[in-house]
Order: sequence, then structure tokens, then C-alpha cells
Amino acid sequence: MADPTSLAVGFSTSSIPPDPSPPKRGEMLLAGLVSPLIPGVGHFLMKRYLTGTVFLIFFGALLLAYWPLRLPNHAVSMLLLMAGIITLCILAAVHAPYVHQRHRDKPSQWWLVLLVPVAVVSAAGHVHWVTRAAGFQSFSIPSVSMEHTVPQDSRVVVDSWYYDKKTPKRGDIVVYLTREGSYVMKRLIATPGETIEGRNGVIFINGERISEPYVVHSGGGEPDMNDFGPVKIPPGKLFVMGDNRDISLDSRSSLVGPIDIESLRGRALYVLGGLDNSAYKSLK
Repeated sequence: MADPTSLAVGFSTSSIPPDPSPPKRGEMLLAGLVSPLIPGVGHFLMKRYLTGTVFLIFFGALLLAYWPLRLPNHAVSMLLLMAGIITLCILAAVHAPYVHQRHRDKPSQWWLVLLVPVAVVSAAGHVHWVTRAAGFQSFSIPSVSMEHTVPQDSRVVVDSWYYDKKTPKRGDIVVYLTREGSYVMKRLIATPGETIEGRNGVIFINGERISEPYVVHSGGGEPDMNDFGPVKIPPGKLFVMGDNRDISLDSRSSLVGPIDIESLRGRALYVLGGLDNSAYKSLK
């Protein structure tokens, strides 16, 4: 009869697979560095396939929210999506190299000093490219010609695809490209076929006064800027003006005149940030 002890020893050595060798520190650091580039990839390098798949699913969901859902057409959605991408990238970068921290060769906590900034920079890059890919652009406003609607030094998000399917209409705050190659933001006041006239700073379209609660008169405007016309808008042209009427260089001036519809580059959606309390204000 065989010795029971020898049977037990034989079973344990032949049936239990050896533990896999733990990853090296260099491999862990690599996993942390690549994780914010594509959340989930670092976990795959660590052979944590289920966790990596979860990160990839969340990352894909955020990308879908930008396009085709185009949720950033609202300020709150844009801010939430930005926060989501930043959080996901940081979490992926920090979690991937530490999934093996039971091993003796676990990574140092000082790695976070490197991983977190890398994750933040990577997240900012993701926000930039996916926002542009979804048809949204942000512009910094250096002038006061649209105050108080759009304050100077504020940042405005513009839907650059808006006029691909929609017709420009009065009241839209538009961004257009000048012949000199500069981007300009103004308010659309008159469309093709309409007749516009200014009388003592009051605007009339087709002989009827229009309501403009957004207009600011700061004083010092030239007489021909407050009294002009009547001017009939030709086909393919738009008449634009700044809300800060006395200092705005716009279609009232012979230097600008009515702009081409083809020069439109989008419609302003909301102020994303500024120096006053109008931050995150909708412009629709």
C-alpha cells in the first residue's frame, strides 16, 4: 500500500499550477502611462481584461455622447462630459499599475506625482479633439463689441455645423470669416430680401421697429451708425451688428457692409466662462 503522505505530496505538486510571475515595475509604470491615452489598455497590459473592458466601455460611451448624440450643445452637458473624461483618465492611470499591489514589487506611491499630471494632460487632449470632431469650437472674445451679451475675454462655444442644415435667422449670434481671414462674432439683424433702416439708434425692418432688449448704447457713436439706410439686403447676404452698438464695426460701415452667407462658420451656443457673472450663460 502506498504511503498516504506521498500521495498527498504528489497531488499538490502535479495539480496546482505555479503562480504567474508578477509584473515588473517598468511594466506597471508603462501601464499607468498608456492608460489615459486609451482608458483600459493599461489594464490589458496587466492582464486584467474584465476591468480593462469596463474602462473601454465607459470611454466609448463618453465619445458617443459627443458624437453622434452631440450633447455638448448645452453648457451643463459639456461641463459634465469634460469632468467625466478627466475623471476616467485619472482613474485609469492610477488604477492600472496598482492592480498588482499585493506583490512585493508593488509600485511606489510617488508614481502618482507623474501619473496624475500625465492623465490630466491626456484628458485635455481628448476633450479638445473629440469636441472639434463633433463640430464644436470655442472662441475667446477679445473685443467689447458684443457686450453685455458676450463679455470681453469670455470663451464662447460655437456649433460649426449649425448652418449645414438650418437657415440663418434674425437674432442668431453668428461667427463668420472675414476676407482677411479673421473670425468675427456679431448678431444677425436682417436676412436676404429684407430692408433695414436705422433711426436715432432704433432699427426698423421692412418699416417696422424691432425689439432689441440686448442692445447697449455706451455713447460716442458716429451719426451714420445710428442713422442709416434704408438698405435692402441682396440675395446671399446678411446684415450683422454688434450688441454694443456705439463701438461695433459691422455691416453699417462701408468697410464691412453685408456679409456673405457662405462666410458663416457657426452659431454661438453659450458662454463657457468669463470674467463676470455671465459665465455659462446660454445664447440661444
